[in-house]
Amino acid sequence: MSKLKNLNISLDLVQETLPTTLEKIDQFEGRSSLRTWMTTILNRKIIDYWRKDKRNNVSIPSDEISDEINDTVMHQNPKNPAELAEEAESRSIMEMCMDHLPDQWRKILHAKYYDEKNGKEINKEFSITSSNFWVIVHRAKARLRGCMDKKYLS
Repeated sequence: MSKLKNLNISLDLVQETLPTTLEKIDQFEGRSSLRTWMTTILNRKIIDYWRKDKRNNVSIPSDEISDEINDTVMHQNPKNPAELAEEAESRSIMEMCMDHLPDQWRKILHAKYYDEKNGKEINKEFSITSSNFWVIVHRAKARLRGCMDKKYLS
């Protein structure tokens, strides 16, 4: 939150990180831990937020961001077997959490994040309204976040 100074925006960006992770999981090369990779995704979301809000005179502390991105992305060490095992477990947990979603929610998230369909296409395919679509996406992301947190803590 220290980069944004606004708890609500911080929470929104953190909440958007998991679906992006799910969407881009096939691009995960295993050169870092899953947590580091997700932190990088979050940092990029923060930068995108700042860029969008630049017209509202939001300043970007570029030194802070550059240092953090360099630390998390540019200086990653090769994986050791323990890290590879941890990442495999993380992927397994994510898949298990997806499997615990209601069938329709899982299919809608898959359509949105894997198939990259837009809301109108999904609404038509699943015979749902636009507001219902966004409620399902929000609830599914919240449930995934809770499941991932629960599984990582246990």
